Amino acid sequence: MLLATRGCRIDEFVTPEEAAGRLHHLETDVDLVDAEGLQAASWERACGEFLTERAPVVVIAPEQDPASAARLIDQGAADFITRACSNGDMVVRIGIAIRRHRVAFTRKGDPDNGARGLIVNPIERKPPTRSLTPATPATVPAGMVLGQSDVIRDILDRVHLVADKQTTVLISGETGTGKERIARALHAAGNWSAQVMVSVNCAGIPSNLLEDEFFGHVKGAFTDAHQNRVGRFEQARGGSIFLYEIGDLPLDLQPKLLRVLQERELHRIGGLETVGVDARVIVATNADLWTNVQDGHFREDLFYRLNVFPIHLPALRERREDIPLFLNHFLQQFCRREELHPKTIQAGAEADLMARAWPGSIRELENAVEMAVILSGDREVLDTRDFPDPRRPRPANAVRLASSHTDRDYKTIVGQFERGLITRKLEQTNGNKTLAAERLRLNRTTLIEKWKKLQGPQAYAACR
Repeated sequence: MLLATRGCRIDEFVTPEEAAGRLHHLETDVDLVDAEGLQAASWERACGEFLTERAPVVVIAPEQDPASAARLIDQGAADFITRACSNGDMVVRIGIAIRRHRVAFTRKGDPDNGARGLIVNPIERKPPTRSLTPATPATVPAGMVLGQSDVIRDILDRVHLVADKQTTVLISGETGTGKERIARALHAAGNWSAQVMVSVNCAGIPSNLLEDEFFGHVKGAFTDAHQNRVGRFEQARGGSIFLYEIGDLPLDLQPKLLRVLQERELHRIGGLETVGVDARVIVATNADLWTNVQDGHFREDLFYRLNVFPIHLPALRERREDIPLFLNHFLQQFCRREELHPKTIQAGAEADLMARAWPGSIRELENAVEMAVILSGDREVLDTRDFPDPRRPRPANAVRLASSHTDRDYKTIVGQFERGLITRKLEQTNGNKTLAAERLRLNRTTLIEKWKKLQGPQAYAACR
């Protein structure tokens, strides 16, 4: 997001394998390789795939393993940064890496390379070209969408049908059902996969800033507009734009979005120039948009414009046969992240988990597995006790969580566990509250408020 707001086009890949298969189709100024969360040997092998003369490689390296980053520098990486690096320093260091790389290439007899724009300055690029006749049928990359149930197979069939089309797709489903996963699958399987996918949370941005976020502005459009700003629709040019929680879009912005979708063009705030929109639009909501239309909270014409190709994601309770698959996936994920020995789940515990309602759907199941991995300690087989139901606290778990202080009430026990969990994440991230909140699936402000409440007034200054 930081680089995109400076006019750079970002192409994002989820796995090293996905990137290796597509990078040779792109001309990039720099390759950023995020090695956070992978074991040292694994990310050294993965990053080694990108160490070519095509573009400089800057590694986002684990702070706890600088030796591995140094070895990667020896192998040819241009630089490495950590998440503790400030935004300004990060941009400057990336810019320096690009400059050095271009100087080296200019000395090798490539005069054009030294004349191209640098990443530290806002740049405008022509829309990338894409083939409208793919050589192979649309296919969702393996592992991107989990599930073997009939309903998921039907959804993937719909994804494959529409992936190469410019048709607007509306993804609906309860919170935690994996709507963003499906959006990314649509992008990855289509003609836009080699380009950027830009995501915008319509509920997470103040309503008075959303128009600027969508469409950008020109210099002088308002008091603090000191330079031109490219909006998200322009950043997504040639790729996809994903608008989630579209049901929370303010009413006054809805007709402007409708016009963009109909005319495929926009005007930056304060600008007269018409800018073409060449982005595939995917929207998602956990609300019933038609009910919002009837209540007067959502425009009917915009609803019809968005609801061209609907895809509805069922809640986890409607696809219980997929629960073992998710359990195994999350269990492996958290064991790798925490560098623990592989763990398994007792058959009886798995049956109990399959019978639960999971009102928070896949996200709730993911959090439950993470908590169980922590509670299980050194044990390699998780049982039912490790998966406490938050709506039905169990005395056995309470005793273990309270560290033998059996006279404490439930609120105290939960507070103790919450304090330990947040403390651990803050330690792992060297006090980076934004990153800690991201790993805990919390908003940063929520994390800070929880910490202040758990620690008392003296924690206020430390969490500002």
